[in-house]
Amino acid sequence: MIERHLYKIITIGSAFVGKTSLARRYTMNTFSYSYIPTMGVSWLTKSLSLTKEELNENLSKNILTDDIKVRISLWDTGAQEIFGFVRQKYFLGAKVAIVVYDITKTATFDDVPFWVSEIKKKCSEIPIILCGNKSDLTNARTVEREKAEKYAKENNFDYIETSALSAENVENLFSHATRLAIQSEEEVLKFRKPFIK
Repeated sequence: MIERHLYKIITIGSAFVGKTSLARRYTMNTFSYSYIPTMGVSWLTKSLSLTKEELNENLSKNILTDDIKVRISLWDTGAQEIFGFVRQKYFLGAKVAIVVYDITKTATFDDVPFWVSEIKKKCSEIPIILCGNKSDLTNARTVEREKAEKYAKENNFDYIETSALSAENVENLFSHATRLAIQSEEEVLKFRKPFIK
């Protein structure tokens, strides 16, 4: 098994969409019902291993030949406008960006192009995953999955729906982000197939 250094993954999106909750669910397996806004940026780390089968999962051909153990650093950025200048400084060095919106709040999905443009100002070539969070609130959904998938496909983003509350697809989200980070370093993203869960 090959051991790799730290990979930086950033989460970005409007306030109250659950960016911090997703990171905490993944790294600590906890969930808090209270909301404390992220002031500027926070980060968490986690080590994980991916088999060569997992590494090649979203590629059109098997290219990566070794199991890999990595440490990832999840950077959770504050959505408030006052952090705009500082926020972009924290994007530097990121390997993957996760743009999170709330499936029950249309305005947070409407804000996605703004967040994408923020990423592209500093990290124009990194893979982007569009994440619809709060999938446990299906009865309150205002953003249809098909609409979000269409947007993701048109922009060559991967797409996933998650619930930080129930932990649904949280592991898949960050495992896939890590896989993309490794593939980006190996320059095999030209063989990437759409990832939708």
